[in-house]
Amino acid sequence: MNLRCLFLVAISSVLLACQSQRGLNAQNEKKETLSAFCPEDGNCTFEILINSSLNILTDGIDQLYPQVKKGNKTVLKFEYKRSVDPRIADGGYTEIVYAEIDPKTKDLNLSDEQLTTANVVFGRLCFCKGQAAYFRIDQGSLLISTAKDRSKTYAFTFTIDKVPQRLTSFSVTR
Repeated sequence: MNLRCLFLVAISSVLLACQSQRGLNAQNEKKETLSAFCPEDGNCTFEILINSSLNILTDGIDQLYPQVKKGNKTVLKFEYKRSVDPRIADGGYTEIVYAEIDPKTKDLNLSDEQLTTANVVFGRLCFCKGQAAYFRIDQGSLLISTAKDRSKTYAFTFTIDKVPQRLTSFSVTR
């Protein structure tokens, strides 16, 4: 009888631990689907990753790649995924923009070279020989403004001259 009780307590603990972790992730990631700035042939999402940091690393062939991990900043992530016919191999196409800001930021206005202070990067992920990679963005503007009702507007306009891009701007109010 004691072995059964011990087994039930162990199983209950595991289930509760899994459930509390799920609640923590839901609090830290606020993902929203967007349509106003999204190309018609895909889906766009915007996420605010609190208590995170964005590290821009380089691989063995000097290509950039972002790494989001726990930290004391807020990471903004805008993503466009083109709808793909499942019968087409290697047909996936994604564009991602990352930016890292201070969590206490109420208003921000960065342009061109100032964007490096927010670690702003653009990723083009596809089967596009020689044109799929992450790039630092140094042409554009990132605006964050807070209204009296405490809602925030995140607006970003940018250009990459190294590869073709589908996304050039977005604006989100939360």
